[in-house]
Amino acid sequence: MTGAPAQVDAAVLEQLAAGSLVLAAGAAESAFRVALDWARVSVAAHGPVRLLAPDELSGLRLCVTVTLVGSSAALAEQLPTGAETVRAVRALERLLGVRADAVVALNTAGENALLSVAAAADCGLPLVDGDGCGRVLPLLEQSTFTLAGVAAAPLALATPSGDVVVVESAGGRVEDLVRPLVPAAGGWAVAVCYAMSGEVLAGSVVPGTVGRAIRAGTARPRDLFAPWSPRRLCRGRITAVEHPVDAQDDPYGYGPTEAYDPTGPGSAPPWPVLPSSPTSVLVAETEGIGRHFRLEAHNEVLLALADGAPVAAAPDQILILSASADRRVLDVERAVPGVEVEVVVIPAAPAWHTPEGRRLARTGVLDPPGTEEESW
Repeated sequence: MTGAPAQVDAAVLEQLAAGSLVLAAGAAESAFRVALDWARVSVAAHGPVRLLAPDELSGLRLCVTVTLVGSSAALAEQLPTGAETVRAVRALERLLGVRADAVVALNTAGENALLSVAAAADCGLPLVDGDGCGRVLPLLEQSTFTLAGVAAAPLALATPSGDVVVVESAGGRVEDLVRPLVPAAGGWAVAVCYAMSGEVLAGSVVPGTVGRAIRAGTARPRDLFAPWSPRRLCRGRITAVEHPVDAQDDPYGYGPTEAYDPTGPGSAPPWPVLPSSPTSVLVAETEGIGRHFRLEAHNEVLLALADGAPVAAAPDQILILSASADRRVLDVERAVPGVEVEVVVIPAAPAWHTPEGRRLARTGVLDPPGTEEESW
């Protein structure tokens, strides 16, 4: 297992926690502390968690994916009991009639990295050194597992109030069904989903993401992003931050551009509605040839233009970094004129650069609207 320790003990957990924040723009500190305390207690109570490389998954019958759903801020307001991961895993095991052999994170940024360690420790299972995104995407079904043909459902949700909800769904309906459950759960829940064999997981996981976060957690500030091999676009100063006058003015295709009937046939909107508004961040380059960059964002930076020409685009991850010594990722919502920044690009996993991967990353579905086969 190149570059990763054999297990996550108390010391390695602290390194993972620090590294998990490197790419987690906008992470709520209070929620992160809750997740870290949860993982600390789990590791202290049950011992270190073994890390499995993808090439060690052969022969495993059932691997399950763990993720936080809902608002991370709500995690700090309605505290976990610590039993949520076990209840969700056991519920999915009962439904499938198979005991889980390993846990994998949906992504390894912020709270999710720590939640996966807590789940593995509490359930007495190893943790896979990898995840289902290689980055952060907003929807449950936006994963490399979906691209490999693995359905998110059936899934089990465990709430801090003690409820467990099992969801079985046809393809493409998971987000529509889970999202309304979260407010009733208190704003957050643990989801255990994407049940698959070790062989399938080995072929669909983005490998090494836990190990990369651990390495980043031990790096000096200037080397924080080295494990991800970033490409630098520019260093400059934010000159303006623009927002559309009309909230429906969405040039990226993420929000519905026309009204739809939420009660009629085909009630889901044509594109997923993200919890953000389109934003443009303008950056004047202060080094090199003095180019003018425009960063088009919606929940994250989706497109970078230099003097009007595209130089980077999603699904690669385009990050705005503070030019100060800490080199932290700046949340788009916190971008303000006058701040010195560095703009870098982290390559997405190869699966995201297929036609299906680009479509799933952009729209949250594999098939464009209107191309699905009708069922009678």
